Amino acid sequence: MKENYTTILATCMRLKEAALGQVSLFTSNTLLACQSIQFFAGYAMKPLLQEVDNLIAVLPIEFAKQKQFLDLDRKRCTMDNNVDCSIGIGSLIRDLDNLDAIVHSHNQELKDKAPVNRGTCKKIFISHSSKDKVIIDAFITLLTRGAGLAQGDIFCTSIDGMKIKNGEDIRKHIQENVNYADFAILLVSKNYKESDVCLNEMGAVWAVDKKVKAYVFPDLEEANVGWLINDKAAEKLNDTTALASLYSELQQTYGLRSTFVDWTAQAKAFCDNFK
Repeated sequence: MKENYTTILATCMRLKEAALGQVSLFTSNTLLACQSIQFFAGYAMKPLLQEVDNLIAVLPIEFAKQKQFLDLDRKRCTMDNNVDCSIGIGSLIRDLDNLDAIVHSHNQELKDKAPVNRGTCKKIFISHSSKDKVIIDAFITLLTRGAGLAQGDIFCTSIDGMKIKNGEDIRKHIQENVNYADFAILLVSKNYKESDVCLNEMGAVWAVDKKVKAYVFPDLEEANVGWLINDKAAEKLNDTTALASLYSELQQTYGLRSTFVDWTAQAKAFCDNFK
């Protein structure tokens, strides 16, 4: 459809220029000598009006009103009454200009709705404290071996191969991955709460509309997590039922190949880290 709009815009511009040229020609001394505008409309404007007919024929259904206006203009241009014919030429230029503006607006809406190229952005964004790396490593193993996610689908700032490369804009990189991730997972610990960077990430996650899963370390009470996630329940990171629910959501979203048996075994191994 976008290509159709581009073609229509180009056609409108060309026809407007042609119609304005005909008006200029009509008002010249040579044509002022003509006894009737109909001679002008019937011969000089014939190619232009044929192109207007062609434009009307290809306009998409959403431009039904504009098609009616152009058809009326086209008929007026060939009327016997000189006044109506003159009005028709002026109206044709006006309605071509209006059509141009409306199509341009539709074209911009398509651009705005077009999916953004995610580039290197990941499906899963994990917000965590780098001081909890041992647990984060185990959680990544749960997602990859238990759920069957690829490491390339996960953004995690502390894990080799997933973290920000040297020289990259850290704030921009995190913001892009927060915006385009399907899931944002918060792994909240005492270290997390003491980190301004982590709390900023938490704020960024809640600021966007996406699936957010908040988990707290066993030694942290949910009520003490902070005001940013008080409105949504934060589950214990070692709660196998909560982890099973996460697997179910991932499975429904991505149609993963792993089985619940695979997940259960990895979840048990993961929870053993907190004993």
